[in-house]
Amino acid sequence: MQLTQREIDTTIELLSSRSSKTAVELAALNDISPRTLRSDIVNIRKWLKDAEVLLVSKPGLGYFVEGDDATCKNLLNQLLGTERLCAPLDAEMRKKQMMIQLLLFDKPISSTSFSDEYGVVKNTIIFDLQQIKALFTANDVQLIANHLGFSVAGDERRRRMLLERLIQENFTDYDLFMMMSKLTNFEKEASFNYFESILPPTFSIYYESVLKLIGTLLSEQIIHETPYFELFTLALRLTISLVRMIEDCPIGDGEELLNLGEQTGFTASLLSELEKIYHKPLLKAEYDYVYTDLSATTPVNVLELTSRMVEFVTQEVQIPFNEDSLLFQNLAAHLTLSLERTHHYLNGYNPFLKAIKKNEIALFEKIRQLIARELGLKIAQDESFISYITLHFMAAKERVGNGERKIRVVYVCATGLGVTSFIQQKLSSEIEEIEIAGFASVLNYDRIVGQITPDLIISAFPIERQNVPVLQVKPLTSEKDIQAIKKKVKTLLAEGKGHLPIINLRDVPKSMSMSELNQDTIVKGFMVYQTLKEIFQDRLRPEFSEGFILHILLAVHRIIYNKQYQETATVTLSQKVVYQIESVFNKYDLAINKNEIRAITEYLDIGRG
Repeated sequence: MQLTQREIDTTIELLSSRSSKTAVELAALNDISPRTLRSDIVNIRKWLKDAEVLLVSKPGLGYFVEGDDATCKNLLNQLLGTERLCAPLDAEMRKKQMMIQLLLFDKPISSTSFSDEYGVVKNTIIFDLQQIKALFTANDVQLIANHLGFSVAGDERRRRMLLERLIQENFTDYDLFMMMSKLTNFEKEASFNYFESILPPTFSIYYESVLKLIGTLLSEQIIHETPYFELFTLALRLTISLVRMIEDCPIGDGEELLNLGEQTGFTASLLSELEKIYHKPLLKAEYDYVYTDLSATTPVNVLELTSRMVEFVTQEVQIPFNEDSLLFQNLAAHLTLSLERTHHYLNGYNPFLKAIKKNEIALFEKIRQLIARELGLKIAQDESFISYITLHFMAAKERVGNGERKIRVVYVCATGLGVTSFIQQKLSSEIEEIEIAGFASVLNYDRIVGQITPDLIISAFPIERQNVPVLQVKPLTSEKDIQAIKKKVKTLLAEGKGHLPIINLRDVPKSMSMSELNQDTIVKGFMVYQTLKEIFQDRLRPEFSEGFILHILLAVHRIIYNKQYQETATVTLSQKVVYQIESVFNKYDLAINKNEIRAITEYLDIGRG
């Protein structure tokens, strides 16, 4: 038997959570009443029983599944894959498929053809087309009717952006997994086409061809180091470009050819290969569409933009976002990565978009308003970009709303300088509930404490302070010191001390200097070295012990500047050792690859395999 899409959604929830769900909770998934849900449950129970899994209902608990873990996992994968694609078409999915056909192809399609294809009466198709016309108009394209049938007119780029959005709306994390599997292992292709439920067969064939080409031209390592969503957008745009070129509908006038001498990157190589296969000209406008939407944006001061964004949203929605330093830090980092990429896709795939617009539309629109003012209307149209920013504010909203307090700390050392970066990174990474508000020396700590009014003083020297608790630690904080700080912080929070993290936006540095960046690299490198030395102290080869710190410092430098080793000798390593080394680097936000790990193991006396 088959399940409807609504029943599939409910079953996926039951199988993935493996915990009891009330009728009210399950009904809320699809905005239906508990009474309607009960009729769905009858079919779901039968479907699960055929697979030897029981759907149990108990008063006061709700519904839950009982079955072998492996069986439940297989059923979940089935629903995320083939079963989802074979679900009967509902009215919304039918309209979506019709819109995609109209946007992809230029030849008019008659209402009779649609009626025959979807097995519904002609009046239903006419009603669908009326709704499609309204949606097209809202997106600045037009549905045209004549004696031959229905077709689309309008700006080619807008047409493609709407097409992308319609395809992305039905794209799931499972589809993303299948796409990556195909990119890295084409000889083990899945037995089903995971776009079959939404895309015309012609498009699916071209899409498979594009994926295979990407997998052929890119190494597996580069594929895994590239954001999956970006690979999906690249593959999708290449396919759309190819289909529209075959339809003889390029972007622009279709006359200016791409100069391969000027553009020699991966995207140009892909287009060049497609030109050879399908005999279509290599156009500059098509390259620009596939590669980027914003290739020449005005430089942006990210820290100032972040400051204005936090203040604007704080005033507009009357939530004290400007009291959350973590929001500022995370948002600044995100905007830096997003705006300083070599290329930027509008309309990129975002799995959170639908839920964010449903639950936080007011916040979403305020952020869009600010982005339009600061970065222009074009970026403001990118709902994926807006939603990722909204996620940061949603997380901050939870922190502010839940009163997530931190203990404000002043750290006192010999000079107030020295190892401050080291101490700050070490304490911040080990203890989430503290905020280091300042550093002081033994000479000026009294004045600094008076200015900052901390909840706790951590000092490497014996000092006294009547109104603030003092905790004395070693100059290079030991594990025993860390535990003592954690215990004291927990006590202070239990007593009601602490505050929401506050950042003074006027004190934020305009940019990080090269010397500060180098210092940060050295500090991180030393912290990684110290941790690895502690873990492998009994296995560090004596003849290499002096060079070990230098190697780790250089390895951290290579990671930060994206210059990691790409090729080393093939050696089978202990998975435990690989995990230990990866965990240390991940702790300090350093994504180390297997070649760098192998090089580190040369300093260790460890078993291989």
